[in-house]
Amino acid sequence: MTLARVTSFAEADEILTSRRFAQESKHESAPLVGGTVLVLDGPAHLHRRRLLAPLMSRTALAGYDSVVAATVDSCVRAHADDLVPLGRSVFLQLAASMIGLGELGARTPRLLALLGPLLEAVTVEWSTRSHEVVLAEGLAAREALVSEFPRFSEGTSLAAIMAEHPGEWDDEAAVREVVLFLAASTLNNAALLVHTVDELSRHPVPDTRLPDALAETLRLYPPTVALLRRALEDVTLRDGRLVRAGDHVAVDLHAANRDPAVFGADADEFRPGRAVAGRARPWGLTFGSGPHLCLGRAVVTGTAVTPGVHLRILARLRELGVRPDPDRPPVLAPTAQRRHDSYPILLL
Repeated sequence: MTLARVTSFAEADEILTSRRFAQESKHESAPLVGGTVLVLDGPAHLHRRRLLAPLMSRTALAGYDSVVAATVDSCVRAHADDLVPLGRSVFLQLAASMIGLGELGARTPRLLALLGPLLEAVTVEWSTRSHEVVLAEGLAAREALVSEFPRFSEGTSLAAIMAEHPGEWDDEAAVREVVLFLAASTLNNAALLVHTVDELSRHPVPDTRLPDALAETLRLYPPTVALLRRALEDVTLRDGRLVRAGDHVAVDLHAANRDPAVFGADADEFRPGRAVAGRARPWGLTFGSGPHLCLGRAVVTGTAVTPGVHLRILARLRELGVRPDPDRPPVLAPTAQRRHDSYPILLL
């Protein structure tokens, strides 16, 4: 495979928005998320996004905020010493509401146990463990999920949308879409929460600046290493490189989000509220761009009417005096992505 690495923000954004490149990610993890909204392309992708759009409506977003508000304190009590399971348990209930799994309650520990191997398998492309072993563990967890956690077609949920459009998903496709929503809603959100708390422990800001801090953390810690695209025709990039039809490019999100031309000479530093150039957003390309812009962006960043769920959780954790435990160091996950298996904390 011929692979060109793209590191500049301008080129990365151009590729992600261009119709001359096709989605080409998630090959190894296809048994878990193949055929989902994440990897579909062209008209099929647009059609699936339109079907799922009600999950991101104003009413739905307000409902997710209510779920988090009702859940955060119980999750704090259950996991007061480690931010990773604390964050995952909060966002797990959010994912359950979004999918249609109902109130988890006493089922939470079991689903948390299944979540670990599922999350690693969904991102197996970046795992530093044996990929064959990771996939086997993930598929076993998936089978347990199917047998132990039935879906309920109620309210505005993924299960309800599937019930309304029975011809769109067969049983296998439905399970894969559920796994995607479960993984994306918990893994990425919990990782973002940990990174934000970690940065704020070194660079505190007042509560009024939390949205800026969240955006800056999103920029510095995109949830995936790179986005792969395949050229549908010969394309000359801005730097003069020719990408032949059929060749692949790797959009390096970490590098693009730290491009000094867009984010300043101190782009590697955590500086909430920084000025950004051109059409860039403060979180860079963390949510992608173009047709594959992340469907759940508003859940994280909020809207003019509904704040993102992270701000509610961060505000509550600050009220409780959250801080890293100096006697127990964090533990990074076995992956090329920067995320944690454990982040010990202290509360009041």
